[in-house]
Amino acid sequence: MAQLFDDIFHPERIHGMLFFNVKPVLIYPTLEKFEAENKPMFECWNYLAKTKYNGKYSVDIKAQIVYEQNAIYYPEFSRVVAITYATIFLENGKRKRYLKKIVNEDEFIVLATFMEELYQLSSNAVQSSPQYFPILCGHNIINHDIPFLIKKHILYRDKFGKEIPLILKRSLGIKPWESGVIDTLNVWKFNGYDNIPLMLISDFLGLKKTVNLLSLSEVSNQYWELMETDAEKALEFVSLQSATQTNIVLQLMNTLSQL
Repeated sequence: MAQLFDDIFHPERIHGMLFFNVKPVLIYPTLEKFEAENKPMFECWNYLAKTKYNGKYSVDIKAQIVYEQNAIYYPEFSRVVAITYATIFLENGKRKRYLKKIVNEDEFIVLATFMEELYQLSSNAVQSSPQYFPILCGHNIINHDIPFLIKKHILYRDKFGKEIPLILKRSLGIKPWESGVIDTLNVWKFNGYDNIPLMLISDFLGLKKTVNLLSLSEVSNQYWELMETDAEKALEFVSLQSATQTNIVLQLMNTLSQL
């Protein structure tokens, strides 16, 4: 774990980090709508729910809850509507933040916009001598965001017309203690065992946040509720959740890098 914590506690390494967060919502807000619009995938979900979550398989309240609380974590049953990424740079000796929010109803637009950034970073890294890739940083990105992006890239492979960005590919071979990927879910363990929610870390350290962070299922539920009356507000809500999470991770790493 030495390399990981060398990166975390080093005052300069933070300038070479790409902070990001991927926020999905369920493709279909209800099982009833899911079944009506995509019966083959609905059956796939039913099988998964039966084998993994021991849920009911008819369109009733309990089955809906099992669906809302679990399907959101699968790229096969959810779509990305917002991605936020950020970097830290020096200006007049002071650390400044650059943050970019990507949000759209069209999942491919969101993904393609972020992938272009990753393609450019990958190209710059390959052309540099020696090669230097930015460190990917976020909360639970090893289990969620990175595999989510890769699977979605595979889904849209024909539309992308390019290989998976190298910066994502190489992250699959990086050990948790090596340089290249920093997941604050693992960082905050400090070799312990507990998985601590980012919201708790934020409150514990008194980090600034625009809104309280919600679970993915809560974000998806509120998104679909807002979509009934105001689509623009629904997108803004998810984008704000994504931006807030990215900003909290950035603040956490900024704090640790100065210790």
